[in-house]
Amino acid sequence: MAGCSLQRQDKLSADDLHFAAFYADYLARSGVTDKGNAAPLTDLTPAGLDTLFVRHKLDQKTFDARLDAYSRNPELWRKVLLEVRRNLGQESRK
Repeated sequence: MAGCSLQRQDKLSADDLHFAAFYADYLARSGVTDKGNAAPLTDLTPAGLDTLFVRHKLDQKTFDARLDAYSRNPELWRKVLLEVRRNLGQESRK
């Protein structure tokens, strides 16, 4: 039974996966790649950021709440960042 609860803790919630997809998209548009090499940095304007929020169906309040949650849980933040890296890797293969 303990093994089952550990597996559930390792999985990211739908909110975490949603945030990771948004953050990966943000990083990709800012010139970051999965290999750590930066493409020419693009200046993401406030309008561009608003477009990302709309595309990912995310608002500032939800974004801020997720950041607050991650600041209180570094292990969860690490898992989200690993998902972001995975998403960036998938983007670079498209």
